[in-house]
Order: sequence, then structure tokens, then C-alpha cells
Amino acid sequence: MLKKLVAASALAIGTAALVATPASADSRFDYDPRFVTDMTERYVSAFDPAAYGSRSGDPMIISPYGTNQPIYCFSFKGAGHCWQVDPSGVERDLTPIVVPTGSSAGDIRGISIYNPF
Repeated sequence: MLKKLVAASALAIGTAALVATPASADSRFDYDPRFVTDMTERYVSAFDPAAYGSRSGDPMIISPYGTNQPIYCFSFKGAGHCWQVDPSGVERDLTPIVVPTGSSAGDIRGISIYNPF
């Protein structure tokens, strides 16, 4: 009887381990949705000629998907993080770089680089 109880318990634990979704400490879904914004329209691809002309004030993205895939940003009390969702639905980090564009401290342009890893 004890062997059956142990076997049933092991089977239940094994099944639960296989069925359970793995938790990720880096999941973007942990962010409060009130502070997550779809920023796709705000970005301009670095390969788009408008990035150096009519949209030169917008932040640029260097990504194999340009702005064809959604770009989301989390921002709360001055802290922020952005990511892009690839075609398979995986969220990929965007590494921010700030480039000075003028002589004053406020003259900057943000560039986000797609991180495939």
C-alpha cells in the first residue's frame, strides 16, 4: 500500500512539473499594465530615410524588424525599459543608447538596439 501511495505521489508531482509553465523573473508581463505603452508609432527605423530628415527628432531603432513589430515601453517614476516582440511572439530587449546631437545637455537622440538574445 505504501509503495502505491509513493508511486501515485511521484506521478502527480511529475505530471504537475511537466504541465506547469516555467516562471521567468524577466517576464515583461510582470509590469503593471497601467505603465506599459505601445511605442511603435513613436520609433523610426535607422534604415528609414525619414530618420535623418522629417523624423529626426524621434527615437531610432536598429532592429531586423524595424517598426513592423510592436515596441513596448514600461515607465514608472523615471525608470523605464523597452522591448520589441519578434514574429514568434518572444519579447526581446532593446538596449538604449543616448547620443548627444548638439551643444547643450538637452540635445540628445535616443537609439534602441534590438538584442536577439
